[in-house]
Amino acid sequence: MDNPVVKILVRAGIVLVVAVVIAIAVFSVHMAKQLSYPNGLTLEGEKEWAKSNGVWGDLENYTLTDYTVSGMDGYTLHCELVTSDETKDTGKYVIISHGYNSNRNGAAKYVPTYISLGYSCVIYDLRGHGENEKTVCTIGNYESQDLINIINDTYERYGEDIYLGLHGESMGSSTSLSSLAYSPKVHFVVADCGFTDLYELIGTQFKRYHIGFAEPLVNLSMKAFYGWSMKDTHAIDALDGCTVPICFIHGGDDSFISPDNSKRMSEKTEGYSELHIVDHAEHARSRAVLGKQAYTDIVSKFLDKVYESEE
Repeated sequence: MDNPVVKILVRAGIVLVVAVVIAIAVFSVHMAKQLSYPNGLTLEGEKEWAKSNGVWGDLENYTLTDYTVSGMDGYTLHCELVTSDETKDTGKYVIISHGYNSNRNGAAKYVPTYISLGYSCVIYDLRGHGENEKTVCTIGNYESQDLINIINDTYERYGEDIYLGLHGESMGSSTSLSSLAYSPKVHFVVADCGFTDLYELIGTQFKRYHIGFAEPLVNLSMKAFYGWSMKDTHAIDALDGCTVPICFIHGGDDSFISPDNSKRMSEKTEGYSELHIVDHAEHARSRAVLGKQAYTDIVSKFLDKVYESEE
């Protein structure tokens, strides 16, 4: 080791290793924060995006009632009831949960479908989104417990004898499915482009960019700094013994959440289920690709079968 060149190389190697370790640590903490604190659009921004992409739900045409619900640990959730003259006395309701980085205006694209089928719609901002106070978002776990509170509030607010279903997109889909672990009183779920397991989903994305090795460190950072683990968000496990009818819809060209996620969950549930793979639809684009009427037809035919099974 007296050779000065060798000493320089050894020191350089140590510096390089330390630099790589520090870089991975910084990346892990950064990613943990990015995932925990979504930086989504404002309500107005989401509305403009939906309009420019041809999927705005025309909320201006309906009666809107704002209110709040106390979620898990007393967290305040901003909600909105959407009704029309045709739905206000039907006793049918659906709670629509939006995707990550979106807000309740992102759920508006599905409102016309349900209004046309006689359902009043509850749309709301998931934790850390929209008008809600900034807080840690767990992309389906805490959110499913929030949803249970919204379900209970819906019965308390509109009557114990109402007919209630759930609809979710992406994170909202997995939130809706995860809530089934708590055996809520719901008659159906429409799950659009949901994922089976968050740890698996993020790991798949990391591997795509050849950084799969970083996921355990990102998860460790989440637990250390933000108090949650990606391993606790797994909608597919909520389907064990589940008999609630579920309609799975997924874009065939979804490169973010593979259609296989919906296929696996459809096979896992023990109740009636349907699986619709929409050709040429990318992530969360099935409604846009199909158009309002074709999307409504899928939901309508599914609900007809649900009604028949209950008679």
